[in-house]
Amino acid sequence: MRHFLISTLLLSLVAGCSSVNIGPHRIDVQQGNALDQESIARLKPGLNRSQVRFLLGTPLVVDPFRTDRWDYVYLYYKAGKLTEQKRITLIFEGDTLARIDGDVPAAEPLVSPASKVETPAPVPSAAQASAPQTSVVSPLSGAQKLPTQVDSRPAGELSLQADTDVAKIQSDAMPVFPVTGTAAVGDAAVLESLNEWAEAWARRDATAHFSAYDDSFVPQGGGSRADWEKRKRQVIGTAKSIEIKVESPSVERDEEGTAVVTFNQHYRSDSYSDAVVKQLRMVERDGRWLIVEEKVLSILRGARP
Repeated sequence: MRHFLISTLLLSLVAGCSSVNIGPHRIDVQQGNALDQESIARLKPGLNRSQVRFLLGTPLVVDPFRTDRWDYVYLYYKAGKLTEQKRITLIFEGDTLARIDGDVPAAEPLVSPASKVETPAPVPSAAQASAPQTSVVSPLSGAQKLPTQVDSRPAGELSLQADTDVAKIQSDAMPVFPVTGTAAVGDAAVLESLNEWAEAWARRDATAHFSAYDDSFVPQGGGSRADWEKRKRQVIGTAKSIEIKVESPSVERDEEGTAVVTFNQHYRSDSYSDAVVKQLRMVERDGRWLIVEEKVLSILRGARP
């Protein structure tokens, strides 16, 4: 009797569990290049390969037989299902970007003045002229949203393949993008002081390098300036060679009249290398811009030494 009750209880438990759908948990997965709208909007024919890599990074999908074509792909799997896909194909002619295909927002067509036909307004009658006029403005039509292009191939065929030529890509000089506006007149003096600071550091001229700092300078994280300068002089003195590359400097002014310069800094010596986003706060002293604050904002991810 006891064995019968135990068997009945086990069968009831198994029957209850059979109604519960238990399966493996699938995490959300992102693959490929992060194609943000700001970087895509800056893409246009005429940029060189260095500028394209600066905006979108190194392409993860490449054709080894066509070096003039770069494919950038972004895939997002939610719970194991492909829910979002972006693909951009870039065609180069030599070192110059010639064509952009894929999920790129299209620019609104321009209407030439010659294509506009103006219809003369009808002459109002006497009754219409005496009646109060009401202005009717038609609402502006919003831009049409383009449908997202989704590849019809199965998800298995969209697996990303590593770029075997990544190791051959050499570091480039700072990309120069077209200037959309006129820089402030005072920014040239700030950037000149920034370059002098970096050049003195690169040639290991400690005296000229430290002269770029104001007397009120306090090292990041606290501590005395004397200890900070002693440590840095020791690093500069023991290094056999130092390379400093400043990328994409931007200057902002605050209400106090100081200039805040934000840029990417690539540092390399015979024993150490790093790449960071750095910010300098500078103040003008006797016609020269000096550093009053220096801090590292973040580490540049994916940067190569």
